[in-house]
Amino acid sequence: MQFPPKAILAIALLGMVQISHAGNPLGTMLGQEADKLQQRGKDHALDAAQHGHTADRQHEHAHEQHGQDQAGSGQTCPDERGLRSAQGNVHTTMNFLNKRVHEVRTYWLDYQGRRVFYKAIPAKTRYTQPTYQTHPWVVTDQRDNCIGVFISNTRSGMAEIR
Repeated sequence: MQFPPKAILAIALLGMVQISHAGNPLGTMLGQEADKLQQRGKDHALDAAQHGHTADRQHEHAHEQHGQDQAGSGQTCPDERGLRSAQGNVHTTMNFLNKRVHEVRTYWLDYQGRRVFYKAIPAKTRYTQPTYQTHPWVVTDQRDNCIGVFISNTRSGMAEIR
């Protein structure tokens, strides 16, 4: 779980205030607020772990974790042009079912509409990707030619790749 730098600084400062003002009503109040902030952080971490995402901004750095942006490679689908992710807060999953005899690749379309590689799915297998309802996914062949574009508008979407 990563906290924004400001949150880390706030927790550290509030903790120091609590120690230096023990017995002081202001110190007690600040200490209580620090405890609440820490609990919220723990609750957020638990929620994120259950949903497979730490926050929507995780995708902003996805190219560092999953692969480089793939803009301009392979053929695009007509549906892909103009699509991009929007900030999302409704968690969902996309179930990719590869019924082909060859591997396929999944790409998340980032906030600028660029492909970001996520996973190669072997032939005749399935993969479940945690995501948001506002995030489009592109499936390509091994040469990055678009097979289809998928968006999960339900709790758990299905992308059947034939």
